[in-house]
Amino acid sequence: MKILIIGMNYIGDTIFITPIIRAIKKHYGENCTIDVINGSRGIDILKENPYINNIIVRDENNLEFIKKENYDIGFAANTSFVSASILKKANIPVRVGVNSECRGFLLTHKTSWKKHSRHIVDTILSILKPLNIKDDGFYTELFLSKEEEAFGYNKMKDYKNALIVHGGATRISKRYTHFVELIKEFKKEFNDVPVIIIGSKDDASFANTMKENINDIIDFTDKLTIRELISVIKYSYALIGGDSAPLHIANALGIYSIGIFGDTLPLIYGVRGDKAFNIEAREKYCNKIKSFHCEYIKRGCKTIDCLNKLDYRDILPYLVSIYKKI
Repeated sequence: MKILIIGMNYIGDTIFITPIIRAIKKHYGENCTIDVINGSRGIDILKENPYINNIIVRDENNLEFIKKENYDIGFAANTSFVSASILKKANIPVRVGVNSECRGFLLTHKTSWKKHSRHIVDTILSILKPLNIKDDGFYTELFLSKEEEAFGYNKMKDYKNALIVHGGATRISKRYTHFVELIKEFKKEFNDVPVIIIGSKDDASFANTMKENINDIIDFTDKLTIRELISVIKYSYALIGGDSAPLHIANALGIYSIGIFGDTLPLIYGVRGDKAFNIEAREKYCNKIKSFHCEYIKRGCKTIDCLNKLDYRDILPYLVSIYKKI
């Protein structure tokens, strides 16, 4: 049995397909081969995954490759029209996916989209039902090599119970603006907790602001690869940040994860599990008309009013509660 899964593009989104990969492998067993095509930005998330045989970077040559491989089943583990079209053009006999973006005619087995009403992981897992494949849970997961585990351990061994702060995001409408006040207040009670800031080179301004205003900040900004970041997060106690890759990495690794949401909904993209907390600024600080426009017409607003209005005191109790458990 040869199976192809077409995944996502970005880092955080790619994490959301790990439950379906696991479920498919467990259903068909060791006699099946699972190949995953994924966008280059998210490809590192899939490395070391024991349920995957081959990881393929998505590009314009994929179609010819897929045709030659003679896959038995193709899963479009996303909602894009292009993915379903590739499965059809490659003549894969069983083509499975969500009936989104008018692509249902390209699929042999499909489920309803239910946009805006359930978590993205649940949407992806729903495509297993037409083939009578049972999922074994919505939990996401990441895997590290022994060398990567060692890197994280050695990097973090002097930072016990560290709190990681991620202030960046792809879109400005996901960035919380009051981290300085939040961490200052947190440090009044938990001064011994190491606070580590992370991010890409685009987050240098945020890093500088934090260091200028708070003593003893540890700065890993633009100093880690994605795989190194995963290993560092694994050996931390908690992470707080917006709806971006580090938040979902932390959730997949099972550490305390506090997500601050502006224009995206925790219902769809939130962290989940016993150690997961979602704070939705839009629910408290946005009116119904503007919120509807944000969700259904054009995501985000230029002023990011909800995140600007979200007071650090709305968030602080979550941090305090998880650190009092130590």
